Amino acid sequence: MAKLFFNTRDELTVVDSEEIAVIQANGNYSKILTIYRKEIMLSSGISKVEQTLKSIKEKKSKFVRVGRSLIVNHSFLQKIDLLKQQMLLSCKGNEIRINVSKKTLRVYKDAIATSIKIKNNETVHIGDRGESTL
Repeated sequence: MAKLFFNTRDELTVVDSEEIAVIQANGNYSKILTIYRKEIMLSSGISKVEQTLKSIKEKKSKFVRVGRSLIVNHSFLQKIDLLKQQMLLSCKGNEIRINVSKKTLRVYKDAIATSIKIKNNETVHIGDRGESTL
């Protein structure tokens, strides 16, 4: 559980990386949305925030850049709905729906599909070396 330090317009804010659900670009600013629906407007762009997230020492990052303006914590991902053009993130009864373009959702969905294999209605995760684990 890493604590991250971010500059807002008027203060330095500490955010637990485990609580970050989404980071959205907003011009030269970025907005963090935690799984508990707390919004934090940062005075830095999404690329700078992405660099900060990459500095976390984890075996495999939970954060995925989805398009030019969105970083998602995929450990909260519950559903991708192409028809509604939404992504549903959920944890402990807290839900966040994010509107995303159909094209971006399709690319993300396809990337996830290539990392898993469906066999007899069971989801099997494909490891880094191509081996499957249940």
